[in-house]
Amino acid sequence: MWKRFVAIGDSFTEGIGDEVEGIALKSWVDHFVQLCENDIEYANFAKRGLVTKEIRSQQLEKALTFNPDLVSLIAGANDVLKGRWNHQAYKNDMEFMIDTLSKTNADIIIANLPDFTVRLPFSSEKKQVLKEQLLEANEVILSLSREYKLHHVDFWNHHLVNDNTLWSTDLIHPNSKGYVKVAELIFSSLPVRDSSK
Repeated sequence: MWKRFVAIGDSFTEGIGDEVEGIALKSWVDHFVQLCENDIEYANFAKRGLVTKEIRSQQLEKALTFNPDLVSLIAGANDVLKGRWNHQAYKNDMEFMIDTLSKTNADIIIANLPDFTVRLPFSSEKKQVLKEQLLEANEVILSLSREYKLHHVDFWNHHLVNDNTLWSTDLIHPNSKGYVKVAELIFSSLPVRDSSK
């Protein structure tokens, strides 16, 4: 089983949102670690508001220094939602991070982006633009996942995206219940590892 887990990304991994149903607001990372059968050291360097190039410049080196055997990288939502989408720049930054992390021999979790447009109160024209950009990001993510044999988590097609009880009032971030479900989905997508390793 993994012994050192590091997470990098934006607010989705940092874990901001609403507390509901008496469930404490924690990152999916905290819930994920609780699902692991063994004691696992972990660090969550994710920070709200960052676009992918900022995650690369501010978090990648920290992640490497932690010497992980498991890494999660979920990025791209802010590139789209902040109107800063650049397909080639996103591809370059993601590929650089994945290539660098893969050289550590750590297992890498990557996830495509959920369809935020199903809830956001935007015009149909703006929703279409955002959706197209999200799909472009997800194409990059899937391509890298296949090339580097990553653990790919599919948020786009998962039913939790359409379950409004799992999302905060800002319509972008999961709530405390949602982060539990996110952790369960990510954990269940990983292969079972021999706990003696």
